[in-house]
Amino acid sequence: MNKLLSLLLVSLLLLSFAACGGKRTDNNDSTADNTSQTGTPSKATSLTVLSASPELSGALEEIAAAYRAKTGVTLQFQTQPKETYPTALRGALARNDAPALFVLTGDEDLEAIGDKSADLQGTSLATFLADKSLALVDNDRLLAVPIDVTAYGLLYNKAVTDRYFALKNKKTSYASMDEITDYAKFKALVHDMADHKKELGIDAVFADLPLGSDGDWLSHASSAAVYADVKDEDSLLTRAVRSLKDFAFSVGDKIEDAFDLLFDNTVSGRKKLDSVTGDDAMKEFATGKTAFLYTGSDSYDKLKKMEDSVLKDEDLHFLPLYLGLDGEDAMGLTVDATRYLAVNDKASDAQKQAAVDFLEWLFSAEDGKRFVKERLGFTAPFNTFREGELSDDPLKTETLRHLTKDGETAMPDLSRAYPGGTFRTDVGGSLLQYTRGEKGWDAFVADVKTMWNRAVEAGKDLLQVN
Repeated sequence: MNKLLSLLLVSLLLLSFAACGGKRTDNNDSTADNTSQTGTPSKATSLTVLSASPELSGALEEIAAAYRAKTGVTLQFQTQPKETYPTALRGALARNDAPALFVLTGDEDLEAIGDKSADLQGTSLATFLADKSLALVDNDRLLAVPIDVTAYGLLYNKAVTDRYFALKNKKTSYASMDEITDYAKFKALVHDMADHKKELGIDAVFADLPLGSDGDWLSHASSAAVYADVKDEDSLLTRAVRSLKDFAFSVGDKIEDAFDLLFDNTVSGRKKLDSVTGDDAMKEFATGKTAFLYTGSDSYDKLKKMEDSVLKDEDLHFLPLYLGLDGEDAMGLTVDATRYLAVNDKASDAQKQAAVDFLEWLFSAEDGKRFVKERLGFTAPFNTFREGELSDDPLKTETLRHLTKDGETAMPDLSRAYPGGTFRTDVGGSLLQYTRGEKGWDAFVADVKTMWNRAVEAGKDLLQVN
């Protein structure tokens, strides 16, 4: 009996071993199902990515080849034109073979796809963010990470500001732009620089701020004023802006002095700002005629190509636009995320992990970061990039410096969520009347409230989504 029992046990062990060996062979087969009998996903061998950048197709193919050689994972990039991307995204995510990783061109895309974005909190990718305020977060769920940003602020020519700091008869005690951290300090600096224009070799402290048809700067510069009315909302800020049915413009009375400071110290003067263009302003700055230019981090190439430009890369630096608002000593540049990446929450666990693995490689591995710099050209807002790894463009380098600066938080660019129609040009026209002395500041503030509310009332289909 004992011998028979022993034989039965040996037989069972052999059968068990054979079964395990057979399953192991199936799991190593590349055509095997992604999920084992235990429900634990195996490593995905391919990853589909939906992109809104057909112009980057060549670069994406190079990235796919390099990543496959390194990991064995096949990346399949599907690209759609930006103009039709929201519709294409919704359609793609509704299919059975939906992409596991997809680009968002803004928070509008996130709202359009509903609950399809996975929460990325807890991933290493989340810790890479240089400024977490730039991510798309809703009710503490990190739904998309920004991968390319444009920053807006006061670009200054350090050659000019250094000449000021070297003056023996200057009235301020400042020795460097690093000391200018709020509006009071900024105002004192501007007034004293204006008094020493001839010694500094400039025509005005600020390049012109167009208020005609070329006045897009105002949309970005006003984000801080709109932010004050939505900063305490729990939902996405741009969603909160679009929901403002009665715009309070609560800081309207606080920013008059700052706008006067800007307009009173431009090359053309406050009464002629409808006759100048953005190109005029860039030329004034590029030729060394001003110390400051309000612009975006995407303007370097245009500035360098300006005729008679005297700008040196090492002299180009950004300063946040201080308006005299509470807490702005911790305020950074105004930043617009132009591309995000999100992971499909409906994908398998293996696909989700493959998506995160790829992103972490692209934005933290040495070879991945080279692709971001040399082939994609993104201003990627991650703390994984060291000096020189992000871009040779000094304005993009400056953007990353501010995003990683201790104690400084980016101001979200809310202009995408402003009412559409003629709202922006109407506000610019009213502000122009103020600069000419044709109406008072209180009347301008009242105009903004009325114009906003009227535009919202006209219907959400008029929202400007750029």
